[in-house]
Amino acid sequence: MSNRLTLRPYSPTDPLRIDAREDFAREHKAMGEPLFGPGRVEGLCWTLTDGERKWAKPLACGGLEPNGMGRWTAWLYASDLSPRGWVKVAQAFVVAVLQSGAHRVEMTVRAPTSTGDWNGCLDACAFAERLGLKREGLMRGYTPDGADYWLFGGVF
Repeated sequence: MSNRLTLRPYSPTDPLRIDAREDFAREHKAMGEPLFGPGRVEGLCWTLTDGERKWAKPLACGGLEPNGMGRWTAWLYASDLSPRGWVKVAQAFVVAVLQSGAHRVEMTVRAPTSTGDWNGCLDACAFAERLGLKREGLMRGYTPDGADYWLFGGVF
């Protein structure tokens, strides 16, 4: 990995080039792989790369998608990031919230289905809270595979 983590505008081909962490890949597959299909994301999106050059390897991508009436949904698809990478992701989130003029931002975190899933869930929940989002409740059967998700939200 280079010393120069860089945030740049999102390209629809970026998710295909990310060596996604197992939990992100599993969740993305359970959701029907929305980043790889024709109904790709819209809104304020960014990519974190390993270097400044345009062909630098994408490490993560994310953004905010508009839901209407000042509400936005945050999303993230990432490899196994370093602590510096997570700081950059948090910075990108703050910039996107400011650029969007969002009144409310929501984010979902897959609830654990077994004891082995708890660590990843707790890390994701803690990260959402560090972004200023509050846990609002559990959404049962939220995805096509019937998984439960925690809903986090923040009013800005």
